Amino acid sequence: MANEEHKGKCARETCGCPQAKDSKYCCEECEDAVKVKMMEIGCTCHHPACN
Repeated sequence: MANEEHKGKCARETCGCPQAKDSKYCCEECEDAVKVKMMEIGCTCHHPACN
């Protein structure tokens, strides 16, 4: 289990990044966007997976 990889997708609908360890989101920006129910057409987390 020490080499187990975390493979879930970020819970933000417009984000394609993998989840951060121990989170449903890839970063705090995505988590905050979901909390305030921000309407958007694309993710703004600026990670390579979303560019």
